[in-house]
Amino acid sequence: MKRSSKNWTDDQRWRIAAETGFACAYCQVIFGSVVRRPGRDPRVTVMELDHLVPVAWTGQEGGEGDVVGSCQVCNGLKSDKVFDSILNTRRHLDRLWVRARYVVEFIPTRSNIEDPDGWAREYARHQRATGVRFDAE
Repeated sequence: MKRSSKNWTDDQRWRIAAETGFACAYCQVIFGSVVRRPGRDPRVTVMELDHLVPVAWTGQEGGEGDVVGSCQVCNGLKSDKVFDSILNTRRHLDRLWVRARYVVEFIPTRSNIEDPDGWAREYARHQRATGVRFDAE
């Protein structure tokens, strides 16, 4: 069954995110966290669907069993590589995170996943406490 990644329903995306506790399957960072790389602007992590067997290898998308919820950092770092297990993928990406010097700057509480305003309030408190300013666009 060929399916464009834009055709995944919200229900399917929610199920995939819930399988990993609304965190990246690879780095375990909660979606909505802020990550920073030296000399670059901070980024809010969002869930992307990452294919365990890349579309570049097969030419078509698999079903829900072929995808995991991944943050955009890990999805980009993994690219079109294939690993024999999630654990080996995590090990590889951990090394790349360290090499690129990514740092998790802010982690929202899990209760704020369903409450975007709660996330904003919590991040504003973090900014006041640390003096770090981040303007989301």
